[in-house]
Amino acid sequence: QARFQAAAFKQNLWGSRLRQRHVPTSCGMLMCCEEITPSARVAGTICPSQDFGGGAGLPVVCARWDQGAALSDRPARVGNLDELLRADSQRCVTAYTEFRHLFPAAQWLPLDPPFGLHHTFTLLELDGGHLQLCMEKFENPLELLLMSGDRESIQDVASRYRATGDERMVTPQRPVVRHIRIDLGPRFGLPSINVSDLRRWILGPLALEWQPLNQLTANCQHFAADLQGFLRRPLSDAGFQMNRGKEGLLSAMRANGALLEGAPAELRRDREVVLAAVRNNGLALQFAAEELQRDRDVVMAAVKADGFALRHAAEELRKDRDFVLAAVRLSGAVLRHATDRLRRDRDVVMAAVRTNATALQFAAEELRQDREIVLTAVQLDGLSLRSAGEALRRDRDLVKAAVVQHGGALAFAPEKLRKDREVVVAAVSQHGLALMHAPEDLRRERDIVMTSVERHGLALEFASEELRRDRDIVFAAVARTGLALQFAADELKRDREVVLAAVRSDGYALSYASM
Repeated sequence: QARFQAAAFKQNLWGSRLRQRHVPTSCGMLMCCEEITPSARVAGTICPSQDFGGGAGLPVVCARWDQGAALSDRPARVGNLDELLRADSQRCVTAYTEFRHLFPAAQWLPLDPPFGLHHTFTLLELDGGHLQLCMEKFENPLELLLMSGDRESIQDVASRYRATGDERMVTPQRPVVRHIRIDLGPRFGLPSINVSDLRRWILGPLALEWQPLNQLTANCQHFAADLQGFLRRPLSDAGFQMNRGKEGLLSAMRANGALLEGAPAELRRDREVVLAAVRNNGLALQFAAEELQRDRDVVMAAVKADGFALRHAAEELRKDRDFVLAAVRLSGAVLRHATDRLRRDRDVVMAAVRTNATALQFAAEELRQDREIVLTAVQLDGLSLRSAGEALRRDRDLVKAAVVQHGGALAFAPEKLRKDREVVVAAVSQHGLALMHAPEDLRRERDIVMTSVERHGLALEFASEELRRDRDIVFAAVARTGLALQFAADELKRDREVVLAAVRSDGYALSYASM
């Protein structure tokens, strides 16, 4: 047992297991904060500062990760907010980046915050970026994770773990994407904010107004908007231009095009100002004066930054074939806001899917039955098979091309092709979890299951009961993904070598061992 504990400790998890409850799920582990007093060393509740009046306060979870000292990629818990931020209180927040953990439906139903189909978290860069603070509202607590190291490693850890230590369930269907990065500070026409200012905001206005998680009125996207609004605090009235001058205004727009929303009307008619804004944030086109929404160069710059900006262009541009054809070559997403006539135009649709295969969903029905267009789309993104016409989803060669590109496309194949052994093998060879879409008889085939778990250990969940007792298959699965131990037969959860392999892969796997 000491060997298992030592392996788990190397994952920096053993101590935290004593303080947290672990709830198994079909796709991983949930780690639930215990109810504790503010003086406890795991998490606490911040009451609003007396300077801001009363209030119920907000629960917080604080953690730290140091690339040079960490024993694993998982964050280590810190006692409280002051302990986390005290040493860095004078560091300036020089930029922030919003990240979005997409839900599967986000690819075909893009919605604007605060009701977007994604979870949002924000990384704050301190004094240039080798120290970054991740802030998010996932459940009821405010979660803060302070990380030090190189930018790539910090962003990798933040994209995989929350401050609680929970893994984000990142899959090809649910990627974490970098949405937008905003530079802060006087160089960009914005005030200088340091960590001490941030702490005062948390203790004051944020604690005073904090509400339990509510998907309609107090979700993660509401919090991100409040945080980013505090960081920007734009001077958006006429005094902004007088105090900073046009160069200061242009610098601010280049850093954050969304500031155009609060600019006075005369600035929203200024072509140079609007161009600076839409090049940073294409959706800022909606705040431009009408005459600039008809300006081909301005609209094209906006579309280049964000294809969905076309919806804010003047109607005559959305009807202009040459303009839309040029636009979809920059961003296939433009097709969504083209007119019905242009969504039936074969050249326009083909250009769109070559740029972005998911644009197939916006094509007219008859073009989603066009084999050449659909084949082009699935070769670039196999999941585009879901947008293909029903007849083409019965085309064996086309389905095989889709699953070779992305095994998850097997979900959109008809039952007959999901029973086709060659198609299934191609799918699980690309993505092990495609096994979930295979029929029962193929889940009993040892070679297919072995291929699946070697690609993704959690595919063990979808193997037949007999193969979940197969020691070689289980060993391959847990070596790949330690948490796959939860799907092994009971006797293998007692197998010392199997459990040790699982713990070496992921210390949390010890929770599933039968010791």
